Amino acid sequence: MAAYRFNNATATGVGTAGTDVYSASAKCILIGLSITNITRAALPVEVEVVKANGSTVHLTTSGRIAGGVSVDVLSGRKLVLMSQEKVRITSKVDNAFDCVASILEDVD
Repeated sequence: MAAYRFNNATATGVGTAGTDVYSASAKCILIGLSITNITRAALPVEVEVVKANGSTVHLTTSGRIAGGVSVDVLSGRKLVLMSQEKVRITSKVDNAFDCVASILEDVD
């Protein structure tokens, strides 16, 4: 029987360069993705999955998050990530967002 493991990954000060919040080393399930706007202004945020071949799939391209507010991007849904896939977050402003990803790792 597999030994599933809960884990989290964090990123602070996400900005225009984009930040890989989590990189999967094996098949896993992303069970939460909380993004907090650490500024006072409502700002757009881009969340994407970067596939192993380098292509991207957008989860949101211009979702706006009000200043000082946290949003669960997955809204209770789950997302399977395969080995070598990443979750990347980008902002239009430097040092705009903090993020916590909750992951169930080593799933079959």
